[in-house]
Amino acid sequence: MREYYIRREGDEDASGPFDIDQISSLIEADKLDPSAYFYDIETESWLPISSNEELMETLFPKKRKLTLRTDASEAEKKKLAEEQAAKAATEAAAAKGKEDPDESVDSSDTQEGDASAPKEKSSEETKESDNKKKKKPQAEEREKLEVTKMLALAEGRADDPSGKSPREKQAAVAFFGLRFLTLFFVASILAMAFIEKDLILAANAIQMAKSPFIIVAVFDLIVVVTLLLQVTEVYPLLRFRAAIGAGLLSLLFYSSGDTILLLSNLLLMLSIYFCSAIIKIRFLIVFGATGLAGIFGYAYVFFLS
Repeated sequence: MREYYIRREGDEDASGPFDIDQISSLIEADKLDPSAYFYDIETESWLPISSNEELMETLFPKKRKLTLRTDASEAEKKKLAEEQAAKAATEAAAAKGKEDPDESVDSSDTQEGDASAPKEKSSEETKESDNKKKKKPQAEEREKLEVTKMLALAEGRADDPSGKSPREKQAAVAFFGLRFLTLFFVASILAMAFIEKDLILAANAIQMAKSPFIIVAVFDLIVVVTLLLQVTEVYPLLRFRAAIGAGLLSLLFYSSGDTILLLSNLLLMLSIYFCSAIIKIRFLIVFGATGLAGIFGYAYVFFLS
């Protein structure tokens, strides 16, 4: 289930992440309203809840009055009306027989015919009601399917009611991208530290402050902390870091003649740049594998060559 960061109007800090059920609980407690903001991973910006139709339909559904009408109740009403009509006809015939004794025999025959007619009709109606009761489970099943389709349409996944909505899929891709980025920056820290291991062991603070590799490692350490806290607002800064790393570090590796380190750095920076920008799973897999190739290149130079 997708999770959202929420920020009310006037607040400086965001809260979360919350799933849909938790946000609904906050709304029921009058702690949130449509004017609150949520973080959209697509636009990488804060948007009002009222601007997102999908969230509005889920969190603030329109109330509708529902009425139930069953086949059994309609059959009973129809049967009662026919019985009342037959009773009225019988009473009218009896009254007419009292006024005309010569026609009493005919009226009695008529009454018997009228009395037998409702019995025949009632037996036919009983059969029809039994057939309708048999068909009722099938109708209920069809109604359930229609409700499922309506819910899927409201969530933006009408083509596949059992699947996830596009936003949920994008959130899952962003989650894996965050894990890839954390791995790549940890690998970058270890690589920079291994390059300057002698300087680190000597614990010379002045020389360490002059080393570009140590400076990059310290910056990457700060980035790793923000990624572990799932602060996605730093993604534009990560792309800037990838561009600087591809330029500065590649120049340093080229000047020292380390071709494998040069290629490994380029692969890793390329992966960092695109893993922080794309939300398509097939592209994420490609650049995730590219970043792993860059890490393998570092490991080969440091431990196998």
